[in-house]
Amino acid sequence: MSFTDALSYPLRGPWLERTVLGGLLVIGAVLIVPVFVLAGYVVRVLETTLEGADEPPPLEGWSELAGRGVGAVAITLAYLLVPLLAGALLAVVVGATGYYGLAELAPLVGGHEELVWGISLVAALLAGLLSIVVLGVTLLVYYLLPAALTLYATAGTTRAAFDRDALRSLALRREYVLAMAVLQVVPLIVPVIALACLLTVVGVVALPAILFLLALASCRVLGLAVTDSRAATGVGTDGRPAARAETAE
Repeated sequence: MSFTDALSYPLRGPWLERTVLGGLLVIGAVLIVPVFVLAGYVVRVLETTLEGADEPPPLEGWSELAGRGVGAVAITLAYLLVPLLAGALLAVVVGATGYYGLAELAPLVGGHEELVWGISLVAALLAGLLSIVVLGVTLLVYYLLPAALTLYATAGTTRAAFDRDALRSLALRREYVLAMAVLQVVPLIVPVIALACLLTVVGVVALPAILFLLALASCRVLGLAVTDSRAATGVGTDGRPAARAETAE
């Protein structure tokens, strides 16, 4: 995987027109519909990278992009909201159980300081364990979501994004782990870039376009990682031999 390739990728081809359109879509994301177009374009970038294209695809066919984007957004919401709702429900159940349990125990342990401290310690340990579980699930979802979107780009169906065997096969590959490690730089530099842009009028105007370019570079890193993995292992993203997988796609 070439990092210089990923950095130069967004500026290949008719980059100025594409970047202006992408920046306008970022600005228009508050209107909701452009979000689906952007998500669909991200999927298309992944798809064309996996097919071996050296420059970003044209930002055209917005209705088709929006259709693909609906699937990408649905996958993202499923990965993010389901664990979040499950965690919130678990927190409510545990909180309610703890509250009523302590209310029942209070008359029994009143005046027994050792028991009060013991129960408090157990409650704190359970709360800490719950926090660790929630954090672990959150990190796992964060790690698997790009793999799910890659599978969606490869197969073209939302069902592929929830294929556990394919997810495991892709997520455990060295190239994918390296790509995810590289992509952790993006959340660190985005606030810095945003702050620097907000200091000038020109920077404010350019910020949406810069965010668009960063999204393209990030997709390129992920797509190249999967491509390199295919070349190194001869195995496609679905866990089958690459030649067969590509034929099926």
